[in-house]
Amino acid sequence: YDNVFPSVSLSLPVGKVQLQLSYTGSIYRPSYWMLRSNTTYINRYTYEGGNPFLRPSVINRLSFNASYKWLYFNTRYIHGHDAIIQLSQAYSEDDPTVSLFSYYNRYGSDKLYSSLTLAPTIGIWSPQLTLMLLQQWYKVDVPGGLENFNNPMGSFSFRNHFSLPSGFGLDIDLGADTPGDNENSYVSEGCWYANVGLYKSFFNERLSVRLQADDLFNSSAAKTVLYSGNRVMMLKQEVRRSIALTLRYKFNAAKSKYKGTGAGDSQKSRL
Repeated sequence: YDNVFPSVSLSLPVGKVQLQLSYTGSIYRPSYWMLRSNTTYINRYTYEGGNPFLRPSVINRLSFNASYKWLYFNTRYIHGHDAIIQLSQAYSEDDPTVSLFSYYNRYGSDKLYSSLTLAPTIGIWSPQLTLMLLQQWYKVDVPGGLENFNNPMGSFSFRNHFSLPSGFGLDIDLGADTPGDNENSYVSEGCWYANVGLYKSFFNERLSVRLQADDLFNSSAAKTVLYSGNRVMMLKQEVRRSIALTLRYKFNAAKSKYKGTGAGDSQKSRL
């Protein structure tokens, strides 16, 4: 490969507001699993395999950050060339009822992410409200041809931490996602969740106990339609409210003397 990936960043204060504008170029190389040449039998209607001819996806990111006291704003525009996607196509012309799932380079991927975070501290209360927006410009192969998936998708989370006396801590978290498009899937029904956690520390925070209850109202399942070439799949995540009790004790573990990093880590992660 002979790609060049520059990185440029400009930071400056405007009064009490900190601003940063940056551009980075990078590359996403397909994993060895995606590049394998063998085909796996799933059932009599479905095969799955890799694609040795996959090309890496070149990614360009333009980001803008602004912060003022406990206000933080971030927006970034990402363009991916030769985006990699998993699609289903007929395994052969003789029997189109059998599908082959594999990986392909398809079109360009353009996404705009924006988020606004408010995180003040008011006495014992530390709230954090985050509002996020995803807008993509993405072409998807559907059974009727090529279609633009450009519907925006919103998400918000409201985390609340209360520092109580005697080493107690209380967390109340709320969140929700709106319908919209995300790559080759359409979220047709939004979802929301509510989590509560109670924390207590002992012995100068060496021992801690946490009682956590997640998805109190069983409301975090989102209905999704996944478009994969000649197949359309209706998905609804199975969710269940849960309760967990965690005990944690911190020992004086010996620190590792090794300070280096492996030269082959990136390739091992691809494997």
